[in-house]
Amino acid sequence: MATRFLLDSPSPIRESLRGLALTHAGDLAVSLNPLFVYGTRRAPERTVALVSGGGAGHEPLHAGFVGVGGLDAACPGEIFTSPHNRQIFDASKKVALPGGVLQIVKNYTGDRINFAIAAERLRAEGLSVASVLVDDDLGSEREGSDVGRRGTGATVVVEKILGAAADVGYSLSQLESLGNAVVAASRTLAVANAAHSTPATGEPAFDVTPGNLEYGVGIHGETAAQSIAQPPLEALVTRMVGELVAAAPSDRYLLFVSGLGATTALELQQIVAVAQRSLVAIDREVVSAVAGTYISALDMAGFSITLTGVDDAWLPFWFAEHETSLPTPLPASAVILEDAESASVEGAAVPDGFLSRLNEVFSSRRDALNELDQKAGDGDMGSNLASGMATAVRNYVPADGTLSADLRAIADAFLDAVGGSSGPLFGLVFQSLAASTASASDLPAAIRAGLTEGLTAVKRVGGAQPGDRTLIDALHPAVQSTFDAAAVRAAIDGASHTRELIARRGRASYVGARAVGHPDPGAVAVALLLTALLEHVSGDDVTSLWAAADAVVAS
Repeated sequence: MATRFLLDSPSPIRESLRGLALTHAGDLAVSLNPLFVYGTRRAPERTVALVSGGGAGHEPLHAGFVGVGGLDAACPGEIFTSPHNRQIFDASKKVALPGGVLQIVKNYTGDRINFAIAAERLRAEGLSVASVLVDDDLGSEREGSDVGRRGTGATVVVEKILGAAADVGYSLSQLESLGNAVVAASRTLAVANAAHSTPATGEPAFDVTPGNLEYGVGIHGETAAQSIAQPPLEALVTRMVGELVAAAPSDRYLLFVSGLGATTALELQQIVAVAQRSLVAIDREVVSAVAGTYISALDMAGFSITLTGVDDAWLPFWFAEHETSLPTPLPASAVILEDAESASVEGAAVPDGFLSRLNEVFSSRRDALNELDQKAGDGDMGSNLASGMATAVRNYVPADGTLSADLRAIADAFLDAVGGSSGPLFGLVFQSLAASTASASDLPAAIRAGLTEGLTAVKRVGGAQPGDRTLIDALHPAVQSTFDAAAVRAAIDGASHTRELIARRGRASYVGARAVGHPDPGAVAVALLLTALLEHVSGDDVTSLWAAADAVVAS
């Protein structure tokens, strides 16, 4: 529904371009009849004008790439619809230079027809015109197809390189030849696990089965030729990279990752890192890497990967300074400090005992705890706990096999690797438990002592007290007597009681009474921890306690 809200004006494309001009005052101008954007400044050495365009909904493409070092003009159509030939004709006449006009055209039928008609009209008026057809989309490659591959991600690469080449005085034929070479060296593949919102209704343009993704999706709302079960990101990106390398063989690549509208910068940066690692693993060099949303499909949840085989003859054009929405690309060199100590022990042993059990407890309830946290916080409690446990497992070094050793491993992970507030506070509890259970002959007494010391540390650091709706509301009642089933039951009841409290500490305090009715996830996590701990040290059947704790998780 978000896209529908943003596109509810009578002329959303015109309004968007007004805003673009206002935010680039002095550099861009907008013609409203017919509609196009053109730059007001360009390099004096430029003798050929670059004109491109396509349907709206792909922002910042194409209007965002107008400017010094980029396009001279861009013609936007309606949503996912090619511009009409008059837009292209008038825009080209407005920006034409003595050396002619080069059209950069994505391979879609409407775009090809309208740019071709505009070219005929321009030639009839004595202007020299050439074109570069971008057809890089591997997802639309079909044997025997007369239409050919769609034009997608490589469009930005072509526009950047040709913009710089035009600025040093390349002729029309030179730009045409260079553009065709860059297209031939490029392939793109896109995936999505949710469609964009149709502007007219706000509803998804197509359905994607939960757990699946469209593999080879288009940028105009087309579903892909195949739907696959969504693999882990590493496996997905590795597969995509392998297919792109096979289609556009090279030893050295530009790596260009673009979001499709609803994919976050955090995700896109992870994707570019995984893609670079995948290329290095098959002995390919990444000369430059770019990640961001540059060719969107409204608010589609997905991304594209473009690989362009590098030619040293045009590489300086890729790195050239310019003044458009694309950041000036940089060489793909980075200083990354690896954790040598953790890397050396990672996978050295597979822990069992309490560490393994608690890891299973928190990982299996991650989503439920996140959902609970979303009611009153930022929805990351389950992920933080699961991440802390995963780190403890990954960095586990065999010690003496005792409960204290497992608790120490968990404490180190939570104190050193889990951010936020709850993670480190749990680390203090685990640290106290590890110390109290070392060489203990009476485990229940030692656990009670450790929990008591942990409670004191948490109160000292965080400042919370019982009744503030925090993990303390489960921890405090658990230390009032011997550590046994009754103590764990008291913790579960304490966690359940937090649903009636208005938070005075933590993020839940920001939402006030809106969190009432839902238990505090930190308190619930304490209840889960203590249930697992009792199960481990007593060996008793604690099925009823698990049921009670999980009932609070689900509430």
